[in-house]
Amino acid sequence: MRPINAFYGKCVPRFVRRDTILTSLHHGSWRVPVGLPFFLPLLLFLLFPSPALAQSEASWDELLQQMAEEAIEGEDEQQWEAQQEILEELHERPLNLNTATREQLLTLPFLDENAIDAIFDYLALNGPMRSLGELRFIRELSLRQREWLHLVCHVPAETTEPARADTNWWGHARHEAIIRADIPLYNRAGWPWKQGIANRLRYTWQQGRHLDAGLRAETDAGEQMFNSTTPLWDSYGGHVMLRDIGPLKTVIVGDYKAGFGQGLVLNNGLRFGKLSMSLWRTSGGIRPHRSADEVNFLRGAAATLALGSHWQLTALYSYRKLDATIAADNTMQTINTTGLHRTQSELNHKNTLGSSTAALHLATTLPLRKVSSATLPDGSPSGSSSRSLSFGLTALYQYYDHQFHQNAQLYRQIMPEGYQFGVLGVDYGFRSHHLYASGETALSFPLGGFSVEDSSSLSRPAALSTLNKVAWRFNSNTQLAAIQRYYGKYYFSPYASAYGENSRVQNESGITLQLDADRVGPFALRALVDYFYSPWPRYTMTQSSTGWEGLLQATYEPRRGRTLLLRYAIKSKEQSDCRHLSHRLRASYSHTLSPHWTANLSTFLHFYHEPAVASSSFGFVIAPRTDYTTLDQRLRLSLFAALFRTNSYDSRLYLYEPSLFQTYGFQQLYGHGQRFATTLRLQSKNHLWTVQLKAGVTHYTDRDQISSGPLLIDSSWKSDIHCLLRMTIK
Repeated sequence: MRPINAFYGKCVPRFVRRDTILTSLHHGSWRVPVGLPFFLPLLLFLLFPSPALAQSEASWDELLQQMAEEAIEGEDEQQWEAQQEILEELHERPLNLNTATREQLLTLPFLDENAIDAIFDYLALNGPMRSLGELRFIRELSLRQREWLHLVCHVPAETTEPARADTNWWGHARHEAIIRADIPLYNRAGWPWKQGIANRLRYTWQQGRHLDAGLRAETDAGEQMFNSTTPLWDSYGGHVMLRDIGPLKTVIVGDYKAGFGQGLVLNNGLRFGKLSMSLWRTSGGIRPHRSADEVNFLRGAAATLALGSHWQLTALYSYRKLDATIAADNTMQTINTTGLHRTQSELNHKNTLGSSTAALHLATTLPLRKVSSATLPDGSPSGSSSRSLSFGLTALYQYYDHQFHQNAQLYRQIMPEGYQFGVLGVDYGFRSHHLYASGETALSFPLGGFSVEDSSSLSRPAALSTLNKVAWRFNSNTQLAAIQRYYGKYYFSPYASAYGENSRVQNESGITLQLDADRVGPFALRALVDYFYSPWPRYTMTQSSTGWEGLLQATYEPRRGRTLLLRYAIKSKEQSDCRHLSHRLRASYSHTLSPHWTANLSTFLHFYHEPAVASSSFGFVIAPRTDYTTLDQRLRLSLFAALFRTNSYDSRLYLYEPSLFQTYGFQQLYGHGQRFATTLRLQSKNHLWTVQLKAGVTHYTDRDQISSGPLLIDSSWKSDIHCLLRMTIK
């Protein structure tokens, strides 16, 4: 039988009717990529037979690893944990693809706007899907997107009648409690051993499809609890969310996150790095805050109201206490964003700043004319391809009860001044079959309120920022894209988060070109070039600075269960008025040995060079990994090892390893040493409880002490045990 790609590539320009070619599905042509390592030489991997396997948990690990490697470019642990939280919850409780909303699909980091629109167009033409195999009829979806949708979505066996939970508030309740403890097997200089134990608690109650409520509490390693300073946990919160109550799409009271447009005005939801597959998404509205992030969220109330079939309005208000260093004159320079309260100095800064935020967002999507579509040989239409325009308007008001006042340091002279700020933004987008364009332009302006003597001379003018993206899809697997960004040096929006080189949406211009070819025979290719420029001196700089970055990645998959990945990245950036050049090379081979065993062997090289002072640093790591999984997925065992050598911190390496549910899985390695880790997951037959255990040991051979200050460990060994218990009642 002819492969389905060839079939609809010649006969159908977009997607086809299910009832016409459903029988042409040829499951044998699928290639399911896997990414689980085993401690075996590469030669044995190549010689070991690879049987045809059904899609398994191995693909889920590959998705997590790829998402993590893209997120780690910004080295943002909290952002990655928030993203991982969404993915793992969907993996545990998959979306019903026939009833999923746009906001729900926007949370999937591997889907772009074009792919989401194509799914809705297919459902409008054919009605509810009967199986996820129908995703192969949607040409906008790449092979990798279809494979990963199987991990987080499902299609119920019965789609003609709504589920009871959709019509009855008290039809189906789901209660979930998660308890986690991270136990160090060492002492740090700054606190006793018992205080070094970190713990998290989380409870979620979901009633039908309309009600979602939750509570959470957390104490980080080194923080105190149950004493006069901290009566309970160091951080806690909760939320109540109602969905689809008449014209009210979503109402949240408590802790939540929000994101609109391209994130220039407001986006404390998810942020995707330069290598992300989701450069084209807009932010996904409002959603509850459940993760361990103690800083980047809002607390108050938010609601989204549907105004007809094409318009919706979101309003929100938040009041929170933040951490800041308040000076003697009652001013501040920056807001502390670590969320840590371990030492007395950190405790003195806890909850010292009041922050009030109010925002409105009005959005619409206007369908344009339908594009004529081809017909199948029997004369039936193959589908429709709609064009659409989208617009959004966002207004934000921010008030702090202490004012920003900067010192004379050069890089601080563009930082915000005052305590009242306003931001206005307009986002826009256009979609057709081959072309997708989107962007946002925003204006920030201080609203006065200076009380410090001579501060008027430092007041900031209004500033403009704009981010624009355009992509041309040659076919479902190949696209060429460009991103332009300009962030004014005085631009300030407290919850802005958008594509760029720096963490702040400020003082940056740049252009990015990216080519993605998901399948060229057995190959998948990705290439990226980014140029960036900062007109005002950044931290450690005394002048404007430029930089550029390039990446080339190739994946070779000759057979199902065998994947070879090669990635080369180069980056040139100015720091401390000197040019720094970084080369990174990654090679990874994954092999599915049997339905139970999977394996991976990875090698990373990092070369760091400062031409101005003729200084260089080199690092490498070799990391084998093996995983065992039973066919019913109730037992899973992972073994991981790494041998690393780096000359300095500049050539440090980041390595992904298996971890617990919704836990940051990257290790930062530098120096000389070895890393060993094992993870065990055991689940009851009725899925009532799940236990996860992880033990990790790092041994350094080039030092007798690890870290410094209050984090000092007086040993060359660092060992930890992580425990998680998850109870679910349905």
